[in-house]
Amino acid sequence: MTNATSTTPRRNSPRVVTWRWIAAVLALSQLAAPFVTQAVAGDFLKAGATNAALITPAGYAFSLWGVITVLSAATMLAVLRFGLGAWWETSVLVDASVVFAGFSVWLLVTAQGWLWVSVVVFALMVSALSHIMRLLVRRSHDMTCERWLAVLATATFGLYLGWGSVAVFANVAAALIDSRVPAAVVWWQLAVLVAATAFAVWLARMLRGTPAYVAGVLWALVAITIGAAQRGSAVLSTTTVLAAVLVLGTAVTAMRRRRI
Repeated sequence: MTNATSTTPRRNSPRVVTWRWIAAVLALSQLAAPFVTQAVAGDFLKAGATNAALITPAGYAFSLWGVITVLSAATMLAVLRFGLGAWWETSVLVDASVVFAGFSVWLLVTAQGWLWVSVVVFALMVSALSHIMRLLVRRSHDMTCERWLAVLATATFGLYLGWGSVAVFANVAAALIDSRVPAAVVWWQLAVLVAATAFAVWLARMLRGTPAYVAGVLWALVAITIGAAQRGSAVLSTTTVLAAVLVLGTAVTAMRRRRI
């Protein structure tokens, strides 16, 4: 077994420290990105195809971005100061940098109306977040940092992934509408919703019902339920309620199995 003295230099190597700085700077940039983009392009998320789908979340739901970006900045500043102390920390930092840079790029391309490009960017963000959470949850025993930092990192990226794993499908719906698929047709949006639910259930199992991830998913699904109801689609709003129950049930089962 390797002792702590021999592992400390590697875990605080120049490469790791460099990536801590990169991730922290990019996390801070997320705080400014929405204001800069809105100043240049206006409130583009409330107009056009990005707000036309029946499964668009109710407007209040997007306030979660503020919570996520603040948590991301706080988490990465803490990691910059203390480190995670795991052999895979650099991998997490690289993925986190992709996510944080991707957020700003996503705002930029969406403001330009390049909605299929925005789907690709968001998908890359979700992929990176999934890898981060897999390490934080399934390799948590590798971390030698204080428990509060491990909890903070898991909560931050879990919430980010929970919201993002549903929002990416809302981006797909917007891109389809921008490609002239009728926004008022229910069946194809029901298919998108089913795909989003299946993905959320799979992640809930893989992440062993991590509460922050589940909270992010439920926030998105409840907002879609309200949004669909406001747009007069009882089928989609009812389906989304069932999706939320399924995700929650999967998470509870996964947590129980984890404790056995």
